Amino acid sequence: MNTSTYLSQQWIRLGAISGIISFTLFPILLFIDLPSYLQIALAILYGILFSLSGFAIHHLMKCHEPSILTQIGALFVFISGFLFNLMLTVQLTFRGYLEHFKSQVSSQEEMDLLNWIMKTVDPIHLAMQVSNDFFTGIAMILFAIAMYSHHHFGKIWALSGGLIALVLITVKCWAFPMTPYELGFPFILGPALALWFVAVSVQCLRKVKDLQLF
Repeated sequence: MNTSTYLSQQWIRLGAISGIISFTLFPILLFIDLPSYLQIALAILYGILFSLSGFAIHHLMKCHEPSILTQIGALFVFISGFLFNLMLTVQLTFRGYLEHFKSQVSSQEEMDLLNWIMKTVDPIHLAMQVSNDFFTGIAMILFAIAMYSHHHFGKIWALSGGLIALVLITVKCWAFPMTPYELGFPFILGPALALWFVAVSVQCLRKVKDLQLF
């Protein structure tokens, strides 16, 4: 038995399943108003699971065509998951404290001050989001380059991932320091990115059986 191939199969299964679960949590975090303790738990879980998804792609592709591009891509996805955790932890902690202080104010002036702090300090977490998006986008571009001629993926996977990543990075740069959605850009990049990673994770699970154990 080839120990290296067996380990790669484990990484592929773990990373792919983690990726699928993480993007199942994604719409829940975006669209459902949850208690703060559930928000922080799911946010941290999302970041951890997403950070593992890049290893599935790397280990599937390296068994046939080893490339430094997929190694860097997996590393960048891991960093992106860490940054997402940091971003939401900072955001939820700040807003939790702010709501606590608002419940204790005794004058309109104090409330106005807290609202001003909210407007000026809360957007700090958006800088972490920009960094997170850049790491994710660059990882997708690296994966796309390696996928283009890889027999488990190919041109459609590569071109779709590369296009989503390029649009993501371009729009983020154009909108900075605001968010694209504050400037009227439609909310399509997050869902498109999520669907691409889910599809790639499913493809990894489909192809893992093709790796032979010796």
